[in-house]
Amino acid sequence: MHATSENILEAFNQLPEIEKHALASEIIKQVVQLDIPPLTDEALTEIADALFVEHDKTEAADAEAKPR
Repeated sequence: MHATSENILEAFNQLPEIEKHALASEIIKQVVQLDIPPLTDEALTEIADALFVEHDKTEAADAEAKPR
């Protein structure tokens, strides 16, 4: 992901919940209008793999942070 996109996500995550919902709703409205081809099975698999890797990293970090 590009640094600008990461900055936008960081700013989004700092918004109050009600503003997050309003902004997400507006983004969804605009994305629907884009001419984006449907995701292929391969693309969905790549996305799922990346999500599982991030989840594993988070779980590992949480496990290290917990006192034993």
